[in-house]
Amino acid sequence: MNTGEADKQQILVLHDGDLTSVVRMLAAARLIRSHHRTARITLLTGPDYEGLLKYCPYFNAVETTIADAAKKNVFERVKAARNSGFSIVYDLGAPGVSDKIRRAMRFARVRWIEAASDPKKPGHPLDQVADRLGAAGLCRVGHALGEAAGPELDWVDFVARRSRTLDPAYFGLQARYALFCPAGDESAPAQRWPKERWASLAHELRQKGVEPVIIGGPSTRELGRYIAHVTPGARDLTGRANLIQLAGLGRRAQCAFGEDIALLHLIVAAGSPAVLFHPGESAPVWSAPRGSAPTLLMHAPTLAQINAGEAVQAMRCAGGFADAGVAA
Repeated sequence: MNTGEADKQQILVLHDGDLTSVVRMLAAARLIRSHHRTARITLLTGPDYEGLLKYCPYFNAVETTIADAAKKNVFERVKAARNSGFSIVYDLGAPGVSDKIRRAMRFARVRWIEAASDPKKPGHPLDQVADRLGAAGLCRVGHALGEAAGPELDWVDFVARRSRTLDPAYFGLQARYALFCPAGDESAPAQRWPKERWASLAHELRQKGVEPVIIGGPSTRELGRYIAHVTPGARDLTGRANLIQLAGLGRRAQCAFGEDIALLHLIVAAGSPAVLFHPGESAPVWSAPRGSAPTLLMHAPTLAQINAGEAVQAMRCAGGFADAGVAA
């Protein structure tokens, strides 16, 4: 480490959670980086999403050893805290670990900023976290529903310029396409849009010159194969792309459709307008994905009541089917 690096303010960001919370965390990370432009910022997290986070420009380093930190005895944690050199710790949510690290940090001259959202309180997590960071001086306080900035994955364009595996052409996509983000087998049937509806939507998009592309993990492969089988021209990419590649596809997509699953949060953060299918009498306004483009929430007592034509019309309202996508 050179002298300039040694003199930089050292900041630690704590976070550990599922993909939805990781995507939301990036909005807070952007605020922190904007406020501490010259600081050296380290993210301490788990290993599950390292493949995405290691490219994020908000952090100088990504350490995936948060579980190891929790296993250390109190004396080891105190020693590590004293030797860390961190002057500020932003706790963005690391259940089971934050309290242990905070107790160790009491013996070091560290400013601890509690900025995690509280699921027991009303409000969207993004608005809650923005208010907590505002109280720490990073932005204003008092965000109404939807006022806090959502996560943006515009930095994926930088990665795409250096790796053709993020280009839609790498997956054989040459023209306009829409991403399907269906829930997998682990979700209850009532939480899933019927496969026949997905196939019908794929057919309608093909009629409009938009290629349907099904994405997701192993639990969505059966649905992906079904849609591709009954709808000639639909592309099944389930299980074939990692998170950074999916973010790259989201940057260039015309639009996206999906249930309330983590992957849709990633695609929306990448900049794609989206339609979210949600069962029930009310829309999930306190948990919906947010990004730079609109997300339209479609809800009905049962998802089978939503048909493909209504989904297409909703997407028009959300701003999909534009001629120009986001260029990498």
